[in-house]
Amino acid sequence: MKADITQESLATTAIEADNTCPNREADSSYAFMKEGCLVVRHPPEGPYPLVIPCPGVRLIVNGQERTQATPVSMQDTVLVEVVNERREGEWSISISADGLQAKLRVSPTVVLYRELADLPPASKLQLAVVEREELLPPLTWDQLLEELSQLGINYGVDWQACSRGVASCTEEEVVIAQGIPAKPGKDSRVEFLFPTDSKLPVPVEEEETVDFRERYVFTSVEAGKILAVKYPPEPGHPGTSVKGDIIIPPSPRDCILVAGEGVVLTKDGERAVAARVGRPVATHRRNSVRVSVLPELMHTGDVDLAYGNISFKGDVVIAGNVEEGMKVEAGGNIRIGGLVSGARIQATGSILIRGNILTSVVIAGGIPTFMKEMLPQVRALAIGLREMIRAIYQLLGHPSFKQGDLKRGIGPLLRLLLEGKFRHLPTAAEAFRKQVETLPSGLAGEGLDEFIDEVERVVVRSPLVVRDLQEVEKLAQLASEWEQALASPPSAESDVVAANILNSTVIASGDIRVVGGGCYNSRIQADKKVTVTGVFRGGEIQAGGDVHVGELGSRGGSATRVMAGARATVTIKFAYENALVLVGARAYRFDRKEKDVCLWLDKEGNLQSRAIPA
Repeated sequence: MKADITQESLATTAIEADNTCPNREADSSYAFMKEGCLVVRHPPEGPYPLVIPCPGVRLIVNGQERTQATPVSMQDTVLVEVVNERREGEWSISISADGLQAKLRVSPTVVLYRELADLPPASKLQLAVVEREELLPPLTWDQLLEELSQLGINYGVDWQACSRGVASCTEEEVVIAQGIPAKPGKDSRVEFLFPTDSKLPVPVEEEETVDFRERYVFTSVEAGKILAVKYPPEPGHPGTSVKGDIIIPPSPRDCILVAGEGVVLTKDGERAVAARVGRPVATHRRNSVRVSVLPELMHTGDVDLAYGNISFKGDVVIAGNVEEGMKVEAGGNIRIGGLVSGARIQATGSILIRGNILTSVVIAGGIPTFMKEMLPQVRALAIGLREMIRAIYQLLGHPSFKQGDLKRGIGPLLRLLLEGKFRHLPTAAEAFRKQVETLPSGLAGEGLDEFIDEVERVVVRSPLVVRDLQEVEKLAQLASEWEQALASPPSAESDVVAANILNSTVIASGDIRVVGGGCYNSRIQADKKVTVTGVFRGGEIQAGGDVHVGELGSRGGSATRVMAGARATVTIKFAYENALVLVGARAYRFDRKEKDVCLWLDKEGNLQSRAIPA
């Protein structure tokens, strides 16, 4: 729809006699332009004036066009023509990808008119023009209607917009047709009739001496309570494109309400009802919502040698203490009314300990984040052991292999493979051992320690004494189990709340709050926030979020360190000298006692500090 540039020419008159410049000397040579006429004057013997053409002008002397400076005499036949230009405009109609809108894009036709400019006498006359631009619409109504017909645009046409587009003399874009979009339906949804955050604040009892205002209890329901209601999907309404086609809305997504343990569904499958007392939980997967009621194990006394360890898939409530050497593991939350001494407490959910934590390991939230750093080595061991087992079976089945060579077991074959194709396995095992050794005391547990001992025995220390292939297969199975455990997705943010912590390791995927006197010689690690309302003296705090400490360090200068993420803020009410705080990669060591200090990194990564307002 773009035409070639056309030209229109207008010729001036030829040379005229000079009666207009009486003040010029009679023997001078010159030329000038006046009212579109070229005037030339020179003595009979010359010299002749020069005339120089310019863009938009054609200079024709004695029938030949000249493009350079040309001497012109009074006897020459000279024509000076101006060239008018016409640049045809452009226009197009496009339909949006969804078919709901048609746009007319217009670029106007430009006509450039030129006139010769009046010029004073000069021996070298540089011609010049005066230009005038006119803008014209690039299309007509007939052209627009024909294009609409060819494109099939017949719905929602805005004729007023079309009229503006046809008459437009500017470069613009006009919406000339608008369809009706399809109205999407509503996806199926599930409404929960219980708090999905299972942790609720507890009011303080009058006789309590420890400040537990920030502690939590866990939501519980009775049998027969309706836990969730499913609402079916609602269909949408179709739309219409600018071509008149029906636009079908996307089908709304449906979800399935699934009854987990402790839950039953009504006959229509749209209500989940608790079948027992416990804590309701909801888990989401692609197109299903599973509602369960986790059971609650109540233990009214202490967890000691007389009662034994506790391992329960739901919530665990212990009225008394957890004594030395004991373990409590729960698939839900753990609440302990007394203290924890020399024990190991681990829960997938949160842990609330009313008393103190003494020389113990407490983990909330499944596999700790920093333990997942061991996954590459464990994965290399699991894959390598499986491949090595296949290689051994292939060698044992080869016709040239003599079974008599393995009278004392497969040890020689195993060592041969470990020194050849699988020589990376001993390296991975040694790296794995070093990582395990850096874990806090008691954190690895018997299962992990036993696994690394067996790995080192088979692939590092004593491969020659391995007699049966089943030993390697058992080790490969253990490696796969640990790989699966370490690669499991992170659990929900699980918190730990306790009164005081002494000589212990406490880890949580959520927050850690110490609401009593404080912590002494302990390691505290939280993926989120750490709050110690009292003293933190000796040991280390690692936090992904903000850190708040009442009193940091000691008069004796015991090693005390706080490590927080680059986006965290560390707040300390009182700090002793030699206490160390790291925010991201920046360190701040207190060289004197300071009060009410707040530390953080600015946008440039520089460590900033300020006093906390009273």
